Amino acid sequence: MICPKCQKELPEDAKFCLECGTPLESKESELENNEVKEIKEEVVQETVTDESETQEVTEDETETQDEVEDDSESLEETIETSEEEIQEETEETNEEEIHSNKVWYYVSNNQSVGPFSVEEMEDLIENKTIYGNTYVWKSGLKDWIYLKNSDLAAYLQKEETSTKTETTSEDASWFYVNSSNQQMGPYTEEEMVQFIKEGIITANTYVWKSGMMDWIHCKDSTLFDRRSGSGGFNNYANGNTNKIFIETRSIPVCIILSIVTCGIYNLYWIYRLAKDVNTLNAAQQKPTGQDAGMVILLYIITCGLYGIFFYWKVGKLVKQLQFDNGYYVEDNSLVMMLLCIFGLGLISNCILQSTLNDIQRYA
Repeated sequence: MICPKCQKELPEDAKFCLECGTPLESKESELENNEVKEIKEEVVQETVTDESETQEVTEDETETQDEVEDDSESLEETIETSEEEIQEETEETNEEEIHSNKVWYYVSNNQSVGPFSVEEMEDLIENKTIYGNTYVWKSGLKDWIYLKNSDLAAYLQKEETSTKTETTSEDASWFYVNSSNQQMGPYTEEEMVQFIKEGIITANTYVWKSGMMDWIHCKDSTLFDRRSGSGGFNNYANGNTNKIFIETRSIPVCIILSIVTCGIYNLYWIYRLAKDVNTLNAAQQKPTGQDAGMVILLYIITCGLYGIFFYWKVGKLVKQLQFDNGYYVEDNSLVMMLLCIFGLGLISNCILQSTLNDIQRYA
């Protein structure tokens, strides 16, 4: 055995160097140390191998996770695209359905308005834009009909029920007679004014409300006072915006003057009646009657017999007058002619004068 420090040869069983005192290891210890060293190296090598394998597995897992993430993103994009396509298709379908449901039209100021869906028509009823007597039409109907006679009548009844519940009997107290001689109502004053605006109620339409003794013409009711606001009863006829004014006369005064003057004023009265009728017809470009001066001359020459023809003719001339607001003149030609035959021409004058006064006031 040799000392590893001083290189002195020593006995085999020595444990310390005799020269320097360095402790010595036996062969068994060296073998043990070598075995320990080999074991450590194997452990280290196995550890490195395990770490390498772990790293490979980790890399594989990372790659797999990346692939899953890519697939997930692709799937999300596909889902989003599908949702957008479905939404676009749904919107197009909804637009087509909405358009296909808009089949209703109604008449306002003699013009067709629409199309509207059933829901929109219901809203128009609720907002009192259209009423039971408003003309409506949809594809499949042969002609325009009243709303109250259409499929929309259910919404009208619903609205009327709601209106009657909300308003008191004092508010909804107006009635009117339609062109079919049927009583319509009750309605509020605002609804009646709306009917006037739409031309459903005219100046000569009979109206009545609680507290009145009898039915009267609309022109004689309180509704007439609202004609400027409603748009009715204030236009002349056939596009003539400039109204032709004729003189209104007091019938009792004319009768008294005719009696006091022994019929002289009666001749003047007939002259003025003939002149006013001709003026109205000329304004509407309609045929006129005999010149007023000629009427008086013929009346005197025939000792009043011409008056029979005059009252019949003038009654027809007044009847042919037309007015945009719906005012119409009754045909009194036969009555006035018969009164003249029986010597009551003065009463015929009164009837004709009353008609002309009404035209001046209401037409």
